[in-house]
Amino acid sequence: MFEMETKKNILERLKNYYTEVAGDKVNLVEGGFVWDILSSNSKEFEKAYAEMDLGIEAAFPQTSWGPWLTMKSEEHGIIRREATNSSVILTITGQAGITVPEGSLFSTNDGKNFLSIESKKIEDNGTVDIKAQSQDAGENYNVDAETITKIPVSIYGISAVTNKNPAYDGFDEEDDETLLQRLLFKVRQPATSGNPYHYVVLASEVSGVGGVKVVRLWNGPGTVKVIITDVNNGIASEDLIEKVKNHIEEQRIIGATVTVVSLEPVKIDIQLKVTSGTAIIEGIKNAVNDYF
Repeated sequence: MFEMETKKNILERLKNYYTEVAGDKVNLVEGGFVWDILSSNSKEFEKAYAEMDLGIEAAFPQTSWGPWLTMKSEEHGIIRREATNSSVILTITGQAGITVPEGSLFSTNDGKNFLSIESKKIEDNGTVDIKAQSQDAGENYNVDAETITKIPVSIYGISAVTNKNPAYDGFDEEDDETLLQRLLFKVRQPATSGNPYHYVVLASEVSGVGGVKVVRLWNGPGTVKVIITDVNNGIASEDLIEKVKNHIEEQRIIGATVTVVSLEPVKIDIQLKVTSGTAIIEGIKNAVNDYF
């Protein structure tokens, strides 16, 4: 089995090899010509062993990482999920009848840009709701409500913008740990002929999907229910549900009727007695959410 070698061990072997060839009359004292030559070579050999060690780790999924894990996964048809742009509904105020063109630019105070992805006319009440997406991808673009308030480039007839609800479905690129788990699932639980594993694999291929549960024959013969969460194990948005539904529809076994849903929230009443501190309600909520 391959073992990493250190410069010290390599140098000792080189000195022994040199002595075998040149005899015991060679000066191997530190600082001498021969010692310097062997020492410099042993350092380079140590680097070569380190590279070989990394090469072995990259060859196996359990110890691989980054681009090497991406390539190992692709050998089995598992593609690393890309980061996604967040979506948001913008409420735009302006002159009635003016069209808000697709591609209009809006932003937050800290410079996060959003582009409208449809074209709509402002209604008689002077407002219109229009769908937009973040210009860049990532979870960082799931901005809070009422934070998209800037119009960086003036648009004729438009005077104000805001988002009544938070942006959603912005997800970071799939991390190594999640990708590895999907790869091992595909290899260890083969997905064939529309078995439950098949639907887990299909649903998990969509960026933003976290957990997946499959219920067989949930509404009679030929029916399958796929229950999903987002990557944060929260309730999936309608947009994400629709993406999963369409993806499965393209590849599902013929004849199956597939229903895709997300979790249903369960209300939990929590009562507590504060024994120290100021009992900030939002702080308590955050602590409970982090725990779950």
